[in-house]
Amino acid sequence: MAQRAEEGWHAAHKVNYGADRWETLHESLHRDVNHLCFLNPFLPAEAQARLKEWHKLEQTSVLGGFSFEVPEDSQKQLRIADCSTDSTIFVEVPPPAQDPEHTGLSPLLFIDGASIIVALSLRVCDSDQVLEVCAAPGGKSLVLASAMFGRTITQEARWSDTRGRLVCNEVSKSKASRLQRTLREFVSPSLFDTGHLHGAHVVFTSAEAGTPSNSMERNGPYDKILLDAPCVCDRSLRRGSGAELGRWSAGKVKVSAERQLKLIYNALWLLKEGGILLYCTTALSPEECDGVIESILLKTRLTFVLEVVPLEEDFCRMVPGLAAEHTDWGTRILPDKTSFGPVYFSRLRLVKRIHESVQHIPHF
Repeated sequence: MAQRAEEGWHAAHKVNYGADRWETLHESLHRDVNHLCFLNPFLPAEAQARLKEWHKLEQTSVLGGFSFEVPEDSQKQLRIADCSTDSTIFVEVPPPAQDPEHTGLSPLLFIDGASIIVALSLRVCDSDQVLEVCAAPGGKSLVLASAMFGRTITQEARWSDTRGRLVCNEVSKSKASRLQRTLREFVSPSLFDTGHLHGAHVVFTSAEAGTPSNSMERNGPYDKILLDAPCVCDRSLRRGSGAELGRWSAGKVKVSAERQLKLIYNALWLLKEGGILLYCTTALSPEECDGVIESILLKTRLTFVLEVVPLEEDFCRMVPGLAAEHTDWGTRILPDKTSFGPVYFSRLRLVKRIHESVQHIPHF
């Protein structure tokens, strides 16, 4: 079997998915992402109602995800701020004519429905300490912030006692800068107020998650952690110019999986007992999906007691056609069966630590 470049890529996925399914899955990767509209919950009710009318927003099976139409009137159209990734499109803060309430906030974003489902499946609330390890470009961060604080912030009595915090980490300085700008343009400014009774509710760090001790520890331990791991992104390979696909190799997949294993191991040390870590990736290779979960369960058996948490029915129902596919250790949503994805995700509950001493990094 060829192990390199496009021929090796096809051969590997034919083994993983079977020749017939790979043919349709491969073709589906070339289609444009079917974005949903995620409406900004920090806007006043009047502004939300106006946007629903202008863009003909209709609620879909995905909680918070709307189908939409682009207004014919150019005065009602929004300008794109960032579309550097296929999965998420951010829009600019609108001019005063489109923002009569003077919110100064971006009204919505367009995002792959699978990303919404993944973020919501962490089941965050306004009392949680939450970490997103590799947060850029920020789509899932906005969904998490909305789920945590979108309702609470409008309830003054309850807001004053809110203890929750969302920590958004991104090691790349340029990506971290864009991430901060994206969040500050979407969520309520009060979430960044360090003078709040319990400090800022949204904070940023720029730690190298591959190292065992870093600045993410300062705000921990955490109730919930989302690790959207860097991976070999097959959609990008398929839709690219061909140069990236020409550099594909089984060795690169292996290296990527080894890095993901280090990231998830380090993240587990930041988690409270009873807390949940959600691992997700847009890779298709089993080595970067179930393979990572199987490896971490094996590698940490003398360090942690971990439990895989199956995906609940309410999240399965969000996937069009009930097409969420359960794997040995997680769930995948693939674009040949649905209009979303590809994405794989798995949730691990840290039942307890067996060793409370200084963490020891195993040889992966």
